[in-house]
Order: sequence, then structure tokens, then C-alpha cells
Amino acid sequence: MLEKEFCKSVGGAIRNLRIERGFSNLTEFALRNNIPSSTLSRIEIGENEAQLHNLKKISDGLGLSLAAMFQHIEQTIAK
Repeated sequence: MLEKEFCKSVGGAIRNLRIERGFSNLTEFALRNNIPSSTLSRIEIGENEAQLHNLKKISDGLGLSLAAMFQHIEQTIAK
């Protein structure tokens, strides 16, 4: 898988997980978790590679460990 395609797949999995867990408003989720909404948006559409500290903020906001979030992402990408 090419790097750009991989970033899009990871970002899409994060977006889907956020929505599945009841956080449909990206801006509100970003604000609550101290992530610039533009950064979260670029991560979710695959324009930016997520930095580890932002991934931690996202997983915390979703109520998941990093490991659980990565497992979900891997399962989603594998489909």
C-alpha cells in the first residue's frame, strides 16, 4: 500500500471510530481533546500523518488505549 493510501485508510478508520463512538462533530471532539480541528480534519482525510501525541489525545478522547485504537485501525484496514 502506498504511503498516501495508507494515511487515507488510517484517517478514515479514525473518523469512523470517532463517529461510531458517538462523536459526530469533529470540531467539538477536537476542542474537547485539545487538538486543533484543522489538524484532526487533515489526519482523518489522510493529508497529514498523525503525530504520536495527537494519536494519544484521540485515543483518550475515544476512551480507548492506544493499543485498542491501533487494533481497530488494523482490523478496519484489513477489510
